[in-house]
Amino acid sequence: MSVLEVFALLFAGLAAGVLNSIAGGGSLITYPTLIGVGVPPLWANTSNAIAVAPAYFAATYGSRKQLKGHARRVWQLVPTAAVSSAAGTWILLNTSHDVFENIVPFLVLMASLLMAVGPRIQRFVQKHTDGGQSRSHQVLLHVLVGVGCLYGSYFNAGLGLVLLAVLAMTLSEKMARIGAYKNALTAVVGVVTTVIYSIWSPIEWWAVSIIVPTALLGGWLGGHYLQKMPDKPVRVGVVVYGIVLSVVLWWF
Repeated sequence: MSVLEVFALLFAGLAAGVLNSIAGGGSLITYPTLIGVGVPPLWANTSNAIAVAPAYFAATYGSRKQLKGHARRVWQLVPTAAVSSAAGTWILLNTSHDVFENIVPFLVLMASLLMAVGPRIQRFVQKHTDGGQSRSHQVLLHVLVGVGCLYGSYFNAGLGLVLLAVLAMTLSEKMARIGAYKNALTAVVGVVTTVIYSIWSPIEWWAVSIIVPTALLGGWLGGHYLQKMPDKPVRVGVVVYGIVLSVVLWWF
């Protein structure tokens, strides 16, 4: 571990924390940085999942006021999120390094495209919902949350965007509360992936220990000082970066 690698991880954690507090997509920074400092892609993915988990807990705590009077709905979704997350980790742990390396460019591209279309999906679904109270909506809600958590436990980048989209598609709530639901569910994913990957997957703990505090600091800085920054240019920058990164990962 060189001084340059330490600074790279420090910067990646800080940038990811700030980015997540503004527009999401922070794992598109930390994941390739882990690869860049020599961590194999599969282990970089599991290490990244653990590194970003504390930020999920912090976000859940920060949005707890939005969940007052709505905790029952969150607890109803917890078993779905937990089981789906466990399934995603099982799939990943049974994926070979070669297969995962071939899949990663497409996963990064998917996460980048979700960043691009996220706001449009949210605007559309807010106009086409019955409030999420019917039985069919409840079933759809659990199915989509399950798919989102399975994806997020397999490949973390874009997890928040996926869950935000599926929750907005099935619930008629103000976005602040939907965001609070999303934070709680990502925390469930964080718990499951941290426990399972810590036990059954090689983790680069030295890298995790560098990313975690700077990511938390970045999230705090972004939440306190950068919330007035326009979302669109940040989102566009992340999308362009993610598309370029997917091409680089595919080419090399």
